[in-house]
Amino acid sequence: MQSFETKIVRTWQPSKWLRTLVTILLIASAISVFVWQPDIPWLMILSYIVYGITFLFALSFSFIKPKYLGNIFISDEEIEVDLGDEKQRFLISDLKELGLNYPSYGSFWKYTLQENKNHLDFMLQSGEKFDYEILLQNKEMKEDLKLYLKRIQKTSQIKVEQSTLNTF
Repeated sequence: MQSFETKIVRTWQPSKWLRTLVTILLIASAISVFVWQPDIPWLMILSYIVYGITFLFALSFSFIKPKYLGNIFISDEEIEVDLGDEKQRFLISDLKELGLNYPSYGSFWKYTLQENKNHLDFMLQSGEKFDYEILLQNKEMKEDLKLYLKRIQKTSQIKVEQSTLNTF
C-alpha cells in the first residue's frame, strides 16, 4: 500500500445536557408507562408520547449521516488534506506526533450506521495541532490504517499514538 485515503466528516454531537435530558425523560416515561401505569388516561397517553419521542430521538443519533467535508490522503512522504476549496499539505518530516483516536465498536453514542467515527490528529514541529474526524468503513480498513501508521512511524521516527476518545 503506497497511500491511504478516506473521508473527512463532521458528525452532530449532542451536548451532555441534551443527552442527560433525553435519558431522564426516557426513563421517567418508561417507568410511568410500564411500572406505575396511571389510571388517568391523558397522563398515560402523554407518557406513551414522551416515551416514543425520546426513544426515537435516542435511536436517531446513529441514523444521522455525518456531514462530508473533504478527503485526507496519507502517503509515506506527506499528509494531504482536501477540504473542497482549501488544500493543505503536511510533510511527514515536519510532524512531531501523529495519532489515531478511535472509539470501540460497541458504543451506542460513538457509532453511526454509515461507518465508524475516528479522529486522526497530528502536531507539527512548530506546535500547531490538527484534528480531523474521519470515517472508516469497517474494521479491516481501520486495521490497514493502523498498520500504515506503524509503517510511517518506523520509517520517519515520529511518535504515533493510538488511544480512545471519551465522548459521553
